[in-house]
Amino acid sequence: MFGGFGRKCLLGIEICNLIGPLVSGFNPRVDYLVLVPSDVIESSRSLVDLFAGCGGVALGFHQSGFETLYANELHPDPAETYRKNLLIGKEDRMIVGPMQKVFLNKHIDAMKIKPFEIDCVAGGPPCQGFSNAGPNIANDPRNKLYREFLRVIRKIKPKSVFFENVPGFSNRYGLNLQEHLVSSLEKIGYRVAAGKVFSCFYGVPQLRARFILIGIHKNYTNQRRIVLPKETWNLKRMNKDLTAEKVLGDLNTYTKYGGGVDKELENYKIPARTIYQREMRSISGTTIKGATMNTRIPNHGDTVQQRFRKYLQGETVDSLKGTDFETSKHSQRPLAADKFPKITVVSIPDDYVHYDINMPRTLSVRECARLQTFPDHFHFYGKRTTGGERRREDVPQYTQVANAVPPRLAKAIAEHIDSYLID
Repeated sequence: MFGGFGRKCLLGIEICNLIGPLVSGFNPRVDYLVLVPSDVIESSRSLVDLFAGCGGVALGFHQSGFETLYANELHPDPAETYRKNLLIGKEDRMIVGPMQKVFLNKHIDAMKIKPFEIDCVAGGPPCQGFSNAGPNIANDPRNKLYREFLRVIRKIKPKSVFFENVPGFSNRYGLNLQEHLVSSLEKIGYRVAAGKVFSCFYGVPQLRARFILIGIHKNYTNQRRIVLPKETWNLKRMNKDLTAEKVLGDLNTYTKYGGGVDKELENYKIPARTIYQREMRSISGTTIKGATMNTRIPNHGDTVQQRFRKYLQGETVDSLKGTDFETSKHSQRPLAADKFPKITVVSIPDDYVHYDINMPRTLSVRECARLQTFPDHFHFYGKRTTGGERRREDVPQYTQVANAVPPRLAKAIAEHIDSYLID
């Protein structure tokens, strides 16, 4: 049923013959380095990815030896990003539309999936109803989508489960959602671990607190007790290797506001200089012969430039009230070049200011993606940004990046799940 499952992925120039005909304007000298679907050497486990977004969970799982067999995403733009990065030649594995309409039990029946044939079902239902950053509406219909996630688990019966959300999922509105989710999974045979983690302790250059849950079916593990993955980074290592400049410095080569590119490739101006930069560019190229996209920065006006420069000189949103540089923003904070970014990447790009005092600005999509641990060969599609009422409907590149699970965190979770599973 799943043709090619378990095969070794093609590397180097051999992949040209596979993807060249699929990609308009394909350049085998450069693009074969950019368009490899993932860093997987051999796929051995299967993934069904729900509320898939642009593919943060899937990328981390793919890097750990999983392969997406089915994915579902509501919005076309993140679905396009997912397809073009993770499902090259297998685009029909992405099912676009509301899960409660396009991923019904009858659709799952048509897939002819046998019980426990799927290694993992992963999902993170939209979190705006639970988030401290959102409007906090208790009857937000999105709050009920986790029940749809449970429905699919009961129907597919995977060997393992991964669920992710904002920390507020566990206790928002006194609804006992964490307790309900855990007990529901335990009743159908899963051994469960759940709790709050900080992504920074898994090598992600931002704080980013998340609620995560993993479940392993009792028939597919020898362990009676499941725990969350151990933290692998400490504060000393973060402050040494994950400062803003060590993460973003090689991208900071702009000569004018409005510079960079959106949906076409652009060569790097300088080589990768740090361990993190070299890892992010391991496929797109660590020298100036390499290329990436999504690097465009805004064309800020003079007042905005001066406001951002004042932030870098120590002013704050509050201290600028009543001056020519007052803003309606509740929060805008500058990054410090030599410090770990104590932030969480969000969908509105002007919450944070780049550390370059000579060109103070908001971050590009690519810089936000770096903070989320998306490698530079992972490209984002759809509108770069949007505003006003369109924010309720559109899922532009900035939002795709911000809504994603950091691939480094997802990889740690996938490896942890794999360590529990027996066949």
